[in-house]
Amino acid sequence: MLNKVNTPGVRLASTLIVGILMVVLTIQLALRQVKSNIPLSPGTRLSTPLEQITLEPLDFTSEPGELNSRSDLQRFYDRQQIIYNITASPHAVSIESKEGRARLTLSSRVVKDLPLLFWIPIFVGLCSLVFAGWIWALRPQDLACRLFAVSGMAIFIAAVSSVVYTTRELGLSVDLFQLLEAINVWGAYLFGSSLLTLFLIYPSRLPRWKALSLAQAVFFFLWTTAFLMEWAPNEANISIMVIAYLICVGLAVLAQFLVTKKQPLERASLNWLGLSVMIGAGGFISFTTIPTLIGTKPLDQGYSFLFFLVIYLGLAAGLVKYRLFEVGQWAFRFLFYATGAVALVLLDAALIYILGVERIPALGLALLVVGFLYLPLRDIVQRRFSKSATLEPLTLLAEALHVTFAPSLEIRSQRWEALIKKLFDPLEVSENTDTSALVKIEEDGLVLLLPPVAGSGALKLSYPWAGRGLFDLQSKQLAQQIVSLIRQAESNREAYDRGVSEERRRVAQDLHDDVGARLLSGLYIADEKLKPTIQGALSDIRSIVRGISGEEASLNQILADLRYETSQRLSTVNIELIWPMTSLEDRPLDYRKQKALTSSLREIVSNVIRHSQATELYVNINKTKDALTVSTQDNGQGLPKESFGEVQQGFGIRNIQRRVMDVGGSFKIEVPSDGGVLISLTIPC
Repeated sequence: MLNKVNTPGVRLASTLIVGILMVVLTIQLALRQVKSNIPLSPGTRLSTPLEQITLEPLDFTSEPGELNSRSDLQRFYDRQQIIYNITASPHAVSIESKEGRARLTLSSRVVKDLPLLFWIPIFVGLCSLVFAGWIWALRPQDLACRLFAVSGMAIFIAAVSSVVYTTRELGLSVDLFQLLEAINVWGAYLFGSSLLTLFLIYPSRLPRWKALSLAQAVFFFLWTTAFLMEWAPNEANISIMVIAYLICVGLAVLAQFLVTKKQPLERASLNWLGLSVMIGAGGFISFTTIPTLIGTKPLDQGYSFLFFLVIYLGLAAGLVKYRLFEVGQWAFRFLFYATGAVALVLLDAALIYILGVERIPALGLALLVVGFLYLPLRDIVQRRFSKSATLEPLTLLAEALHVTFAPSLEIRSQRWEALIKKLFDPLEVSENTDTSALVKIEEDGLVLLLPPVAGSGALKLSYPWAGRGLFDLQSKQLAQQIVSLIRQAESNREAYDRGVSEERRRVAQDLHDDVGARLLSGLYIADEKLKPTIQGALSDIRSIVRGISGEEASLNQILADLRYETSQRLSTVNIELIWPMTSLEDRPLDYRKQKALTSSLREIVSNVIRHSQATELYVNINKTKDALTVSTQDNGQGLPKESFGEVQQGFGIRNIQRRVMDVGGSFKIEVPSDGGVLISLTIPC
């Protein structure tokens, strides 16, 4: 039963109920205030038989935190109490202005009388509470989510408390005013401390985060207490405290940036959070806090709360890691646009106030400078710091063709893997069971799934750029482009291969039917000396036809034919062949390897016949799991050391080396101490 009560839905519903009840209470407090039938302005005198007051600009201050001195604040409260006493008096209220003297009619406010500046903070505060409650409801045990929930509740408390006195029309009771302001200040304290602690532990826990969190909480607690009790000096007002909070948050973000250097997912989440705080807090300080400190008119607090909505949208997205692979692009864009805007404003101001240029020419000149200097610099910086690989269209096409037109399926697969490593530099490349035809990003940008292509199965790339980044939409588009190009090239290659195969089949048929038939006819009428030559030619034609047709010959049959042919050739010159019969595991051998073996052995036998003056030739066959080794040794005169190098460079030996190495084999020639020449061929099979 307890588990049913403590579900995410119940937790979120409880948060909503509390929020709605507090909103209703806030609206009731706002409606208890009175409104006048005549607009009031500075210089207007309000009076009753017991009290009177002439309104000043100070009386229309919406946020007491805008006042920089204690004396101004105390005077503000004293005058608010007088205004409240007048409007709450049972006696008639007279109003005296430049237009004359009249009687002020007061009435209770209704909901439609509440201004827009009342509803904006309510909306922002309720949204912050809902976002915070949603995250907390999903992960109630996670400390980061708890802190996020506390900060959201703090914004809500600050919003509903401040909105009552910032949207007042006349005076407010000092007791209620100070109570609401204290709630607002404590809400600001709770928001700042929870947000600062959040950045101390998220996305990675900083060293000594507990001590740092406790220290900042105690320090700002004492500061808030001193401010509310009027113990702190005028300089230590709430605006300075807000700036101090945000400086500490900035330092925590910087520390997190250093700690997450080799943690791409955490770094991306931090980028998202930092971007949100940069926009929200930066806007709040720029339009509210700084104008208050320098004595200019700040943005109405109701509108300022919209900046907190930006913060909470970003914090919620960062904590649930939603589409983090887009963070890098958004962060760069925002940074570039913000920097460009600041540069434009500063340059325009410098031209006007320092050089005395007229406003319109100054703006035009500033736009030209930013357009011709800043924008190209921005592109250079983006290319310099962007981890995503970029290829020109022609280079991309060349890479795709290089993969597609590899001489074998194995090499094609190797080139494909080499290309994706060059483009994305992943720490891990593994097979993927998902055979979808689309490129996909998963695990918040840590993984890129590639479909089967170029003779390779589906692949899974993990931790791009040596673990220093995430896959983004640009990475996905690049991968999809190269996959599409290779598939199109493969389709064209298959059509070409079909045409080549058909032509080869025709040539093979002509060799077999025409040339083979003529040689066979000549075999019957040839003498005994010519018959072996014709038989060899027929054998070669059969081998060539099998190779052209793509057929594979039996290894044992090839060796048997070679043994018979070698025996016939050596017997004519009185050289004995010693070729022991061995039992080998039979397997098919493709034409290229078959041709390399037969041609190389024929060249060796020819050299023995022409140069060795041997009486015996020993041939040994050794078969392993992956290779076939053929060793030959004659008992001839061998090779003198001074001519050994020349023999190695001879045309026949170079042909043997080339043939064997073309099929991935090896060749070795030696001169044993007991005479003759030892040659070893290794053919992979």
